[in-house]
Amino acid sequence: MIVVLIISLILMCIGLLGIIIPGLPDIIFILIGALIYAIFSHFEKVGISLILIFGLLTAFSYLLDYLGTAYGAKKFGASRLGVFGAILGAILGFIFFNIIGFMIGTILGTALFEIVFAGKEYKKALKSGFGAFLGLFFSIFLKIIIAIIMIGLFISAVV
Repeated sequence: MIVVLIISLILMCIGLLGIIIPGLPDIIFILIGALIYAIFSHFEKVGISLILIFGLLTAFSYLLDYLGTAYGAKKFGASRLGVFGAILGAILGFIFFNIIGFMIGTILGTALFEIVFAGKEYKKALKSGFGAFLGLFFSIFLKIIIAIIMIGLFISAVV
């Protein structure tokens, strides 16, 4: 069982790192690590209820990515098109330029959609982009807290 525990903890560490390093899997690996341990231990220490809680926390953390970005953009004056641009810019930025593209894509996606489709002047559009960026970082901060709680719950269940 020690090998399964080590594998589970490695997956969880990768999941924690994946929150801040795009390209690595994130919280889903914490869930997978817990699930592997639960299956191999026949759900003795890590039960189905804990796995379900981890599943809900994982789903909530993914929702945070979108809500955080959208909230930040809206709070700084973005339209719905600007919010869509933030999400699209983040995705495309990550695909083509990894973490730097992810951050810059969020700002530029918001600003471009605000200028081109919502007709805003560039200063207001950049302000919206900055808001999307702040919202994204706030959601990352919350995901880190969720991940640490999940890992802590796992360790307390196993020990």
